[in-house]
Amino acid sequence: MNAIFTKFFRIELFWRDLRCDGGRIDTRVETVVNNQSELGTGHIQQENKRRRLVQPSLCFNSECVDRIISWLDNDEVDTIGVYGMCGVGKTTLATQLETRLLNHDIRFSASHDVAGVSVGVNCSVYKLQQDIAGAFGIDLQGDEDKTRRASMIEAFFSRRDKCVLILDDLWGDFRRKDVGIPKECKLVLISQSLDVCRVLGCEKVLKVEPLSEGKTWKLFNHSIGGGVLNNEDVCRIRKLVYDKCAGLPLAIVELAKRLRKMVDDNGFSWREVLEGTNPFSSRSMHLEDTFSHLKLSYERLSDIKLQQCFLYSAIYPKGHAISREELIRVWIGEKLIDDISSLLAQYDKGHSILNKLINSCLLEACEDYKGCIKIHEVVRHMALSIAGDSFMIEAGVPSKFEFRENVRVVSLINSLISPIPSGASSKYHTLSTLLLQHNPLELIPESLFLQMRALRVLNLSDTRLIRLPSSIGALEELRVLDLSFCQNLKQVAALSKLLKLQFLNLSQTTIEKVPCSLEKLKRLTELNLSSIPEPTKIPSVVLLALCRLKKLTCHVIGTIHELQRMNSLEILDARFFSLCDLSAYVRSQHWCILESYSLQLGCEVQAEQPYIRRVSLQGFSLTGQEQYIVLPSNIQELYVDNCRGFRRLSDVMYPVAYQHKSCQNYEVFSSLEICVISRCPDVETLFAANWVENLQSLELLQVEDCGQLKEVITEEFVERGVYPEGISAPINLLQIRQLIFTRLPQMESIYKGQLVCASLLSCTFLDCPKLTRLPFSCMGNGEETFPWRLEWIEGEKKWWEMLEWDQPGSEALFKPLFRCKSLDDQ
Repeated sequence: MNAIFTKFFRIELFWRDLRCDGGRIDTRVETVVNNQSELGTGHIQQENKRRRLVQPSLCFNSECVDRIISWLDNDEVDTIGVYGMCGVGKTTLATQLETRLLNHDIRFSASHDVAGVSVGVNCSVYKLQQDIAGAFGIDLQGDEDKTRRASMIEAFFSRRDKCVLILDDLWGDFRRKDVGIPKECKLVLISQSLDVCRVLGCEKVLKVEPLSEGKTWKLFNHSIGGGVLNNEDVCRIRKLVYDKCAGLPLAIVELAKRLRKMVDDNGFSWREVLEGTNPFSSRSMHLEDTFSHLKLSYERLSDIKLQQCFLYSAIYPKGHAISREELIRVWIGEKLIDDISSLLAQYDKGHSILNKLINSCLLEACEDYKGCIKIHEVVRHMALSIAGDSFMIEAGVPSKFEFRENVRVVSLINSLISPIPSGASSKYHTLSTLLLQHNPLELIPESLFLQMRALRVLNLSDTRLIRLPSSIGALEELRVLDLSFCQNLKQVAALSKLLKLQFLNLSQTTIEKVPCSLEKLKRLTELNLSSIPEPTKIPSVVLLALCRLKKLTCHVIGTIHELQRMNSLEILDARFFSLCDLSAYVRSQHWCILESYSLQLGCEVQAEQPYIRRVSLQGFSLTGQEQYIVLPSNIQELYVDNCRGFRRLSDVMYPVAYQHKSCQNYEVFSSLEICVISRCPDVETLFAANWVENLQSLELLQVEDCGQLKEVITEEFVERGVYPEGISAPINLLQIRQLIFTRLPQMESIYKGQLVCASLLSCTFLDCPKLTRLPFSCMGNGEETFPWRLEWIEGEKKWWEMLEWDQPGSEALFKPLFRCKSLDDQ
């Protein structure tokens, strides 16, 4: 632990020297006046520590420090968590925070004691007590009993006004009572794991992010000693440095150190070394010293399978947005996820693993692409260094189809592989995963698969394959076969020998007939047949024989009776070609046995959550006998786009259990969470008020491009009760979080009464020129109805100025929440 702390302290000292002001590097050293200090014990004696003189310049972490200080200033916050990946600057931040607190940088600091302790990987309550006592100068009188020691520490803190304790490099949890830390002592916990912060009950949590390219360059240039700015290749070098380190301070400092020594000793230019054009660059630029510290997080993962799951996240190209489902499917194929009977349970297990890796800062959520994750480039290199020769990853770079002996995983994603040479297949007998997607492959040699008997995962998606070789039948261990987006693939060879196959994806191919002997694949759990436009060509024996099938994606024309008899299904993703076919399926009640469904009429709707009960209706028109729409009553998401033939949506949309349209008290879609209505040119009103009152789960209501819409919720059929004539009763939408209304030129009212939206977070009103009133009020019927959780209201400035308010004081309450936005900003 002491060695780890010493390493971080060295980095911390360098960062303490580094300041930037107005884009310039400030190399003035922060002065530390210290009579005595102890670094080897992992703490600094509080009584011997004197105030540091802080230069009035901006630190890279200053915004994070400012935020933490503002939280410390709040009497209601006693535990703050700071987390981020190894080497991102957490210890530096802790040092900067401690320095500012010691220099009375907050209003109450004059009466505070402040100390920092480096905890380390293997820390007991006894050791933590010892370090805290040393940091604050507490005399434990040589007592070995943890309970009595806790009492002494608690007594010390109780005699102080307030104290701040910074615990750095925290890997596990503890109880305040066991250590002796009372609530009056504010804790700042620095950890690599978000889970640690959560378990310890942090009221506020802050993630430390990698540096931007600009700040990366400033740190690198300072660390290497300057001079780079005069180089004509500075822009190229700057980009290469950022690509190598991806904003990780620990890697930046180490790269600068190695690069300076390598260039000075061997006479190479920095650009040559970074680009790998000299004989010394290949291994030395992989930053093994940085990896040794990152490996602590890997080694702290709870079991071997979890570690293996992490390693597989490195098999995708650099900077690639990795589909969560695709990666989980690889794990399932490699038997890293237990063979659970429920498919959804398997995916839930996979998402749980991903969340654990994200919380441990080994992976990151991908904000730009929903349902995707990404891996930091330095972490990716570390993972590949651990995997060693068993992984051959040349994804994203031009490569040849040549493998090392005894390789287990080969990833040649987007590597311009074409063609594959014949022969040499004897090398592949240990291969378990082969990823060849996004390559211009047209043909695969007949002999390629003959010696790949151990292959479990094969991805050939988005290639130019014309056909598969018959030798694919030799892959007796194959569990995952992805042929999606092979748009030249018209047929596949017999798959009858792939008896362990669990996943088969034939979407976006030109295959028109079900592959021969598909019914023999008894272990198949996921099947995508959406490439077959006429499901009537699916032999009835096929669907009925797939007794383990959990997820089916297909088109539906007419009524497929076999589909309704598939009781093993958990997930159905079905596209219908007529409203009549959709209604017939809904009336069959087959959806009642499903955990999840996506029933589509028209074009597919991309939703954020893959497994949810969703219906999307696109391009239909209510004419003739089709006078209303029957939907599952447990629907969670509803999308209606470009549909005609109705003036009010709630008049034509009913749950399947509905019997008499004249009935006013039936339960209407009480599970509905998301409702999106767009491009419906005939609609004038969306919902009757009594229809909306049942939507107690609704979280998002979005209405766009409905040119004739005048009112969202009509007051017809409202039970007036004690409300006077002309005043509508309030409607409670307790779960609604977001309202979005865009391009509604005729809309005059959302609702003439009041909407009680206790959970509302945001509202957007764009191009709604006739809307002059918001249905929220400060008071209503003697009770407060203002949405106190509301964070902002978006709209044009001109629209905001035209709003009329029901009560005095309403505008003053809402005005701080308004932010100007126009359609041009989208």
